[in-house]
Amino acid sequence: MPPEILPILTGLWAGYVIYAFYDTDDNFVRKRLNKTGGKKKTKSLYNSFAQVLRPFSLKSISNKVSRNKIHTLLHSLGVASGDDDILEFENRRLFSLLIAVICCAIVLFLFFNTTTAACALLVCYMTYKYPEYRIMGIIKKKRKEFIRFFPDAVDLLSVCVEAGLGIDGAIERVAQEFSGLSRAVSSEFTRLSKDVMSGLAREEALKNMMKRVNTQDLQSFCAMLVQSEKMGTSIAQSLRVYCETLRTRKKQRIEELVQSASAKMTIPMILFLLPALFIVILYPAVIKIMENMAG
Repeated sequence: MPPEILPILTGLWAGYVIYAFYDTDDNFVRKRLNKTGGKKKTKSLYNSFAQVLRPFSLKSISNKVSRNKIHTLLHSLGVASGDDDILEFENRRLFSLLIAVICCAIVLFLFFNTTTAACALLVCYMTYKYPEYRIMGIIKKKRKEFIRFFPDAVDLLSVCVEAGLGIDGAIERVAQEFSGLSRAVSSEFTRLSKDVMSGLAREEALKNMMKRVNTQDLQSFCAMLVQSEKMGTSIAQSLRVYCETLRTRKKQRIEELVQSASAKMTIPMILFLLPALFIVILYPAVIKIMENMAG
């Protein structure tokens, strides 16, 4: 086997490990964690190694910084983030890493060279770190979507409250209406409604929502609702004023994007448009000069 093929094969194996143990959609962590709570656990290769990996997982998350990081990622994703869930998440990462290490060790034993060793280290590192990067990407995408559709959701919430619905009923209505428009807004308002219906104080439910989606607009929205509830002021009037603020912020963001578009277009224009323009303009003159020199 040519040594040049080994990095390609190693990369393909890393992709297989990632695909095999982590789904590609934005609910892959939820699916993996929910599988542990089934009525009947089927024996598999992972279950066989779970007890062996458990002490290493406990050692890995014994550091408070690492534990808090995983807890924050899972909580922001909207899945269970208790101690058992953190341990399960770390178990699956170590299991994937174990498979990658075994494969890389076999490759290094058969075809050892500097390039293969570097690729093996990279594969092991990415196999372990990929779940974190994947979750951070999902959270970033979710936050962008939430920022985009949140002003419209607050507008609808204000209309529902002014129409006579209570704040809890209005939140549930917004969640239903946005189910086909924005998955992030719908899921967060649904979670907020369920938390309140389960007996959790609205202030605590709003704080949990702020932890899951850490945006400036949501923070001011939650603070406005909590203050209106404590002071006994009209929520409908507060929402009406806050909607005007959100519209102004949304307009300012759009204007900022429009103004920055010209600066972002400068480099593509210089690299692609101007050379083609110069060729079109100067080509006839170059041809004429070459004909004169040839004559």
